[in-house]
Amino acid sequence: MRAVSLVLLLVLAGTASADYLISEPESLLTNGCDYLVVTHDTFTDAVYPLCELRDSLGLEVKMAEVSLVYSTFDSGPRTRRIRSFMERVYHHWQPRPEFILLVGDACKDTTLGDFVPSRRFPKFSYGYARGLTEHGADCWYVTHAGNDSVPDMIIGRLPVNRPAQAESVVAKVVRYETTPDTAVWTRTVLYIASTDRQPYGDAIVRDYLEPGGDSVWKVYETMGSSDSLRSRSRNGFNAGAALLLHCTHGGFPPLWYGSRTLFHYTDVPLLANFDRLPVVIGRG
Repeated sequence: MRAVSLVLLLVLAGTASADYLISEPESLLTNGCDYLVVTHDTFTDAVYPLCELRDSLGLEVKMAEVSLVYSTFDSGPRTRRIRSFMERVYHHWQPRPEFILLVGDACKDTTLGDFVPSRRFPKFSYGYARGLTEHGADCWYVTHAGNDSVPDMIIGRLPVNRPAQAESVVAKVVRYETTPDTAVWTRTVLYIASTDRQPYGDAIVRDYLEPGGDSVWKVYETMGSSDSLRSRSRNGFNAGAALLLHCTHGGFPPLWYGSRTLFHYTDVPLLANFDRLPVVIGRG
């Protein structure tokens, strides 16, 4: 109840804090903050509680809608316009933001909506994929200094498709950060590995996780059939884990697999981990 009340207060406060939102083109050219939100216009209202939370932590927060970015930087495709804005931010804003948050999904499937596009690059593909495929890379937006591909500002994304989804994700972030938990799950790692990728994860578990006292719930491909592995993965989710490390292959439809399936997208509705939200790191 306390977390819900806090979210409500932040929503009310955010509604009154229109100063986060940049409304003039000139303010995209010369400004400054620590934390910059670039959002599709659909999700602006939903992001205010997160802006309030970051503000309460001492960060100066600004928010820009992509419609204003596109009209101000009006040359080239939408990805190029966002990139031009980020170049301006990097070279001319004082202070320069440390953190960039994109709000809105990037998707080639137009039925879901391409709210904040991601720059797509060709990548090597194995023969079974019939040639080159593509991958999206948001860090291209924030790589400006030096002759390298290392991002110069920290960038993340809330890949949401609907206002209600954005509100839910923001509420989860606020709740997670404002209601700290010290239960056993906060020291638990869920480790899912296919046989050929297992050595990579084993080294991480051995060298970094177990020496620190973390408990590791392991799902190895050698432990059984696809059905039993999927069940074990779901059990690990539902018991709670602060970190999920998956060293597997990914495929379509969405799944983690080796020679057997370890987790499938149809398992998602069966998850009941509620507030026990893991950070997910993949080693494919």
